[in-house]
Amino acid sequence: MKIKIVVSVSLIIMIFFDCMAYAQDLRTVSGIVSSFKTIPLNNVKIDALKAGETSFTDSSGMFSIKCYSNDVLKVAASGFGEKKVKTRNESVYKIDLVYNDNINNFNDAVSNGHISSELLKNAILKEELKNAKDYSKYKSIYELIASEIYSVTVDGNLVYNKKIKSLDGTPEVLIVVDDKIVRDISYINPAYVKSVEFVEDVGATMYGSMGANGVLKITLK
Repeated sequence: MKIKIVVSVSLIIMIFFDCMAYAQDLRTVSGIVSSFKTIPLNNVKIDALKAGETSFTDSSGMFSIKCYSNDVLKVAASGFGEKKVKTRNESVYKIDLVYNDNINNFNDAVSNGHISSELLKNAILKEELKNAKDYSKYKSIYELIASEIYSVTVDGNLVYNKKIKSLDGTPEVLIVVDDKIVRDISYINPAYVKSVEFVEDVGATMYGSMGANGVLKITLK
C-alpha cells in the first residue's frame, strides 16, 4: 500500500514539473501580417505547429499567439501564398504574404475578409505601374515598336510582319490598342504605353483572317 502511495506521489510530482516546464517554455509572440509590404491583412490564420495554438489577425493585421521558442508559425490567408516562419528569440514578427493576381485569388481574398476589393485593386495597379517598362525614351510610338518588337518592320506609319503570311502578299499586321482594333496609332505617346507585344499563329487566331499577319497588341497605362 505504501509503495502504491509513493509511486502515486512521485507520478504527481513528475506531472507537476512537466507542466511547469511546459508553461515556462511557452511564450507569447506578436506580429503583423501584410501584403504588398504595407497593406495589413485581416482574418489571417496563424498556427503555432508545435504548441498547437491558433490565432487570427485583426483589422490592423495584428496578432498574438503562444508558441515555443523553436516553434513554426504557419500563416495562411485565402488568395495569398502560405508562409511558414520559424520562431527564434524575437517577440515581434512582421510577415508579408505574396499575392499572385488572378480572378480566383482576388475573389478569395475579398470574400474571406482579408482585404477590401478597392484596396486590392489599387495595390495591383500600383504594382503593375511599378513593374511597367519605361518607354518614355522613344520619340514616337513607331520608334518604340521598331526598337522593342523584333518580328516586325516599321516603314513610316506602317508595321509589317517580317514573314509574309497572308495569301494576298501584304504583310501589314493588325494593330490592337486596349483590346480595340485601330488603324492610326500616331497619337500614342510612348510614355503612356504600359506594354507592347506581337502575337502570331495560335495567339492571333481569335482575330480571324484579320490577324493572318500577326497582331501587335498595345496596352496603355
